[in-house]
Amino acid sequence: MTKPLTLIQISDAHLLPDSTQYLRGENPWYNLQRVLEQVKSHSPDGLLLTGDLADGGSAIAYKNLQKAMAEFDCPIYWLHGNHDDINQLKCILTPSQPLGYQTINLGSWRLLLLDSVLISAKFGEGYLPEVQLQWLEKELQQHPHKPTIITLHHHPIPTGIDWVDQIGVKNGTDLVRLLDSFSQVRFVLFGHIHHALHHRHSHIDFFGCPSTFSQVIPPKPSLNDHLPGFRLIHLWNDGHFHTQVERINQ
Repeated sequence: MTKPLTLIQISDAHLLPDSTQYLRGENPWYNLQRVLEQVKSHSPDGLLLTGDLADGGSAIAYKNLQKAMAEFDCPIYWLHGNHDDINQLKCILTPSQPLGYQTINLGSWRLLLLDSVLISAKFGEGYLPEVQLQWLEKELQQHPHKPTIITLHHHPIPTGIDWVDQIGVKNGTDLVRLLDSFSQVRFVLFGHIHHALHHRHSHIDFFGCPSTFSQVIPPKPSLNDHLPGFRLIHLWNDGHFHTQVERINQ
């Protein structure tokens, strides 16, 4: 079997402008550095950052993150989350690092990034406007035979944690219903929930990602659920994939 394409999802870093500062008992920058050291060992072909990169949208935090990402010799795909300041983030990113919903060609695969941030949200919930869902449907219609990944910040499916599910994608069922019609959609990636999750609906796998900062412990915890982590994804040309969560070494 040929060598797969390796993507790594990093999410919810919640960086602060002061790299020595603690938030809710954790140092976001220190935890991210530990995660990135482990990520380097996989020599990724692409890094997927799925939002809440800076806790308060600090320009300094984004500059520090951009500097850390510059150590990787691979494309980096950026999504913002409800804690991010999109204007500050856009000022830091280069022209080759666009924000917003978009299509990315990964050779035999396609990666479709969605913008689920609701500017008027009261509690951090997300929403996918109709114009974006129409764009997504058109993109999927154009390439019915190419295996496709959908990625967004907010979770479009329930997690089983009441307070977390109050801040998911408000019209997540609309997204799931749309994706049901397209057999090339292999899986959906999201952050926001600060824990690992796998849910299969119809032919599609939905994967939540742990935070590099702090974790939400799921209803049925496992041994390492309290540790920062990331999602490792391998993509083969025939549409086969494998993914797993890795935690930082204690």
